Order: sequence, then C-alpha cells, then structure tokens
Amino acid sequence: MAFRHIEVTPATPTIGAYISGIDLNAVKSEDVYEEIRLALWQNSVIFFRDQKVEPESYMKLGSKFGEMAQHEFFPHIPGYPAIQLISHEGNDQPETDRWHTDVTFRKRPNMVSILRITDLPPKGGDTMWASTAAAYEALGPDLKAMLQNLQAEHDMPFHFRRINAVQRLMERQKLASAKKGGGAMVSSMMSASELDAALADRECKLIQDNPSVVHPAVITHPHNGRNLLFVNSIWTKRFMGMHMDLSDALLRMLFEWIKKPEFMVRFKWEPNSIAMWDNCQTQHYAVFDYAPHYRAGERITCGSFEPKLTNRGQGAGAKVVGVGGVEKSPVRASDMSVELDLDQVVAYARRR
Repeated sequence: MAFRHIEVTPATPTIGAYISGIDLNAVKSEDVYEEIRLALWQNSVIFFRDQKVEPESYMKLGSKFGEMAQHEFFPHIPGYPAIQLISHEGNDQPETDRWHTDVTFRKRPNMVSILRITDLPPKGGDTMWASTAAAYEALGPDLKAMLQNLQAEHDMPFHFRRINAVQRLMERQKLASAKKGGGAMVSSMMSASELDAALADRECKLIQDNPSVVHPAVITHPHNGRNLLFVNSIWTKRFMGMHMDLSDALLRMLFEWIKKPEFMVRFKWEPNSIAMWDNCQTQHYAVFDYAPHYRAGERITCGSFEPKLTNRGQGAGAKVVGVGGVEKSPVRASDMSVELDLDQVVAYARRR
C-alpha cells in the first residue's frame, strides 16, 4: 500500500520510521489514522517531529488504537486520567532501567504506547527500541522450534520486590505530584512506622491485584502475522517446566540476543517530538545518562492483545511489508556474526 496522507521515512532497515507531512492537531480523516496504524504495524515504532499537540488531539490519537488504560502506579495529568506522567530525577536508577516490553505481567498487555517528553535534560535521555520479530527471525531453526514449545511466567511483584520498587515509586509520585502542583500521594510527615505500614499494605495489594501470568515464549503478531520473541528482562521470571539453571541461562542469552544493534533504533528527543511504539513486537530502553537532571514525559497506553502463537512451525517468518508496500527481507541467522542455537545454550548453562 502506498501512503497518500502521510510521508513515511525508514529510520533503519529493520525497525523504526519517521512520519511527516501531518499536523496531529488538524487530522479530520479516518484515512489518516488508518495510515498511521499501518505504518506502525510495518515499522514497530514511529516518530513524529514538531508536533505541539493539544491534550485533546493526543487523546484522540490514542483512542484510534483501542481503549486507553490507566497505569497501576504512574500518576496522571490533572483532568486527563489516561495521560500518565512518566518522570525521573536524581542519581538512582529508574525502576525499569532494563530492556523490556511493557506490562507483560497482564493477561492482555497493552498494544500501543505513545510518549512525548515534556521536560528534557540538558543532554542525553534518548530512548532505544529493539524488534523482537527481527530477533526471532535471526535465530537458528532448532532453537526456534524449541522456543515455540515453551511457556514463560511473567510476574510483576517478582521484579518490584528485587528493586524495592514500591517505596521508590511512592517517593517518585510524591515528587511528580509536587512538581505538577498536586497533592502528594504519601505525606512527607509520615513517621517511619506509618511509612512501613503503608509500604506493606501497598505491596500486599500489589501481589493480590497482579498474580503472575503465563504466556508463550514465541507469539504471533495479531496484525502483521510475524512471529516474535515474547520474553523480557524485567517481567519474565522463568520458563515453565524447565530446570531453573537452564531456564536462567536461556533467558539471559535471549535477553542479550535481543539487544544486538542490528535489531535496534535509537531516538534522540527534541521539543515537540512524539514516539509511538507497538508494544507487542518491541522492547525498549530509556537511556539513563542524564543524572542528576530531571526528565519527564506524558504517555498514553491503548489497546490490548492476547499473547498467542498462531503461526506454529513457521520457518523464516511471515512476509514483511515495508513502506509503500515494498517487501522487506527479514534479518536471518546467516546474516549475523553468530547463529544462536541449542548447543550454545547447553554449553552456556554448563559454564554458569
């Protein structure tokens, strides 16, 4: 399909594209939104420059991808509960300072995320995305076949406990709320015992509200038919039915594999820039190189999907269609310096 209403310029051969020729405040036609959706499914993450978008236009864009969700922890912009405030300041690492796919601890993770940075640090603060479809397509055939038969547990409390995230998030919310002029979620006048009790209650509620879920290790994208890896270093706890040592070794190898530069795009934020990513077929990483400065943005998460494998036995992957309907060649194992296969996984596990 040739795009008639927007201009789409690939950022890399594998992932990402820049969208231009459009003012998001002035979109009237559903055809425009349909082309934006198509560009996203084809390129995994898309970028807009020079978009001084109003909250109503921002919300309208998000609504075109499904129901907009409120996050379990992040505060929202006053008057707009679906627009989440994402912020960080200081020298402590953010809670999500790893490559990850958002909220895979849910039975139905969100499909699309949209982010604009409102407060830029003097330098740094880029965001990177990796194509989990390209990473899967570059695996060796034996490892592909094995992974298609694996299920993985995803667990939010597992990660939050290991980084003491509940207390850190409460402090972060207090800071963000103060910067926006709202009331703090946790009073700075709390005694130590009161704070401990509040933290214990919050963590118990966290565990009750977010039991672990099990998803296939390989899933099929619901809109473009590509198979992709569906494990990430924040929320994936283990492979089901596998010895813990082998599970840990295989997960570590896959986490490193996904981070290969061939699968990545890096975006430098500028004022009035917007990034929209397909949460199903990407992982992302917000580069934390701006300490102790403040960085903040407004995010919308919308739509959802059921992680499932429907193209079982698929070999090289589905046909990948790029800009203007031109077929892309998937990244193959033979194109890479290393083909990740089962023998390497076993050897790696024995060295641990």
